[in-house]
Amino acid sequence: MAIFMLALCCVVQAQSLKDYLDKGDKYFAKKDFENALLQYLEALKLDANDPNTNFRVGISYLHGEKKGKAVTYLEKAYRTKPEVDEDIDYHLGMAYQNAHQYAKAIEHYTTFKRKNKKLIEIATQKIAECEIGDSLAQHPAYVTITNVGSTLNSNFHEYSPLVSNDGKTMIFTSNRSTDEYKIKSSTNFEDIYIAHKNAYGWGTPTKISENINIKFNDAAASLSPDGKTLFLYYEEGAGDIFTSTLENGEWSKPVPLNKNINTPLFWETSASISADGKKLYFTSNRPGGRGELDIYVSELDAKGNWGKAVNLGPTINTPYHEDSPFIHPDGVTLYFSSDGHPTMGSNDIFKSEFVNGKWTKPVNLGSPINSIEYDGFFTISADKKTGYYSALREEGLGSADIYEIKFNDPPPKVATPPVVMASLQPEIIEPKKETVAVAPPVQEPEPKKEEPKKEIVSTPPPVTEPKTEDFVDPMLQQKRDLKVVTVLKGKVIDETTAAPLNAVISLVENETGRVVAKISSNASTGDFELVIPHGGNYGVATEKAGYLFNSINFNLPEFAEYQEIDTHILMVKAEVGSKVVLKNIFFDVGKSDLKQESIAELENIRELLSTNAHLKVQINGHTDNTGNAATNMTLSLQRAESVVQYLVNKGIEAGRVAAKGFGSERPLVSNDDEAEGREINRRTEIEILEASSTGG
Repeated sequence: MAIFMLALCCVVQAQSLKDYLDKGDKYFAKKDFENALLQYLEALKLDANDPNTNFRVGISYLHGEKKGKAVTYLEKAYRTKPEVDEDIDYHLGMAYQNAHQYAKAIEHYTTFKRKNKKLIEIATQKIAECEIGDSLAQHPAYVTITNVGSTLNSNFHEYSPLVSNDGKTMIFTSNRSTDEYKIKSSTNFEDIYIAHKNAYGWGTPTKISENINIKFNDAAASLSPDGKTLFLYYEEGAGDIFTSTLENGEWSKPVPLNKNINTPLFWETSASISADGKKLYFTSNRPGGRGELDIYVSELDAKGNWGKAVNLGPTINTPYHEDSPFIHPDGVTLYFSSDGHPTMGSNDIFKSEFVNGKWTKPVNLGSPINSIEYDGFFTISADKKTGYYSALREEGLGSADIYEIKFNDPPPKVATPPVVMASLQPEIIEPKKETVAVAPPVQEPEPKKEEPKKEIVSTPPPVTEPKTEDFVDPMLQQKRDLKVVTVLKGKVIDETTAAPLNAVISLVENETGRVVAKISSNASTGDFELVIPHGGNYGVATEKAGYLFNSINFNLPEFAEYQEIDTHILMVKAEVGSKVVLKNIFFDVGKSDLKQESIAELENIRELLSTNAHLKVQINGHTDNTGNAATNMTLSLQRAESVVQYLVNKGIEAGRVAAKGFGSERPLVSNDDEAEGREINRRTEIEILEASSTGG
């Protein structure tokens, strides 16, 4: 009886093993690797050493989201039966590459390359990816990467995170669904969601609006700086870019952009609007490009229409895909995703800067930001300290997830032995459970980038920082206690590099010219906080040696509500072509006589020129489009000449200051907005013509 039972168990076990393998093979043949894997893993419980089953488990993992797990099974299959599959070396190379074991991956890709002459090109590409991955892994970016968590992420795709300037609102895209039929039939189309941040983290996301979300795919693309205009992808035609505006708390029905952006037969996908609203970077596979998806830019014309799209050229675009562009608020740094530039595997995120009229060679953001898997839809804050992006990761919640990146300052270079350096690691902070990658904390700081060559013959003489002592009028604290103030706070940063600056910020009562506060921004962080009393016209002037001063105006009624304004004061270097708007130069309507409230700003210009004898500047006058164009041109010139005459009367050489009027030819925004648009366009600017005593 015992012998019979033993034989029966063997038969049952054999039948079960065959059943699992047969079912697994059927799924495997249909490329349903998820279900195939479940059957093969059950089979391995009955026969753990079978090379064919181990091979199929490894391949199934390589086609899923846990690719790193393929190594164990493919290694076992190869050891047991080296000829288990004619392409085993390629599959092992893939497994090792996903596990970041680059040396072993290269070894197997090289063997595969030698055995399979027809696929040399593919093997060569994979070897190049491993070499790039190995190099980047040895010099990781000093960042902390955190999965934003299960409140926002799901086991479906989440991507294209758009975060408001205050960091408290996120708009993103997901194909999540609870409808089993839609999931199985792949009709769980993408929708746009919105979530808000509270004291406990991100709140539950909701669909953004019935006006926006349609039956088929719609995806978030870009958010204007004021958070009131959403650029989005709509699956109409071949796919186009639309806009929706936030009006009285409701998003409007999206409308398509013009024919310079959208094409009837081709694909327009992602978009990014510049901080000034004048340039739109977007992707398209239209004819005349350099590859699949290319990045284009269109500029807003004087009538508020998007102009002809211009391909960014071969430095940026490749014969493959460039996608999800993001133009930084500095206006010169472009981030994008590409599978055509040298990557670690799939799409990686790259950065390029617009210098001297050209885009620099794109730089891979490196490990651990990029990986062998997909990385894209990158955005970053104005201070370049906090970024968000979408990535496929084994430790994710499923499919593509949204991650937050904190860019940390590298520790200072310390000339001590490695053993001592190990003790210099920063204090370890318990991470959130979603933290997925923290680069090694000790890293050589990146070499300082060389300043781009300027179109001048010689460099300006060195300028020393003026000595200043901070002071604040006691009246300001009294008004703050009464809550009749506006608190202006934020950072002072370089417009181009976003580096924090130690600058002097003065608060001037424009009617009297009295300086009521003078503070300095933090030298390390650029942080500042300035109290502005209500009931008066105040100018905020920010000064830094080697930069044009920044000008802000506050005209606040006596009983305005208490408010706090978070901002970044962007400082423009004093270089040829640099210009800033003078916010505290005032004229009566239709007149060119300077008002008394302008004196403090005029004195700032005089001080700038007196301190920097090598500068030659031009004062530009601009009007809105109200009235006769010829009259506006004359008025704008007369206003610029009034500023020049003041400076000359105060001892500035006439040859160092010029005046030019542009009338209404160069609006910053549309004049259709009578309340604010025309006021912005009525402005006076200072522009540097020469930054060297020997000419340019």
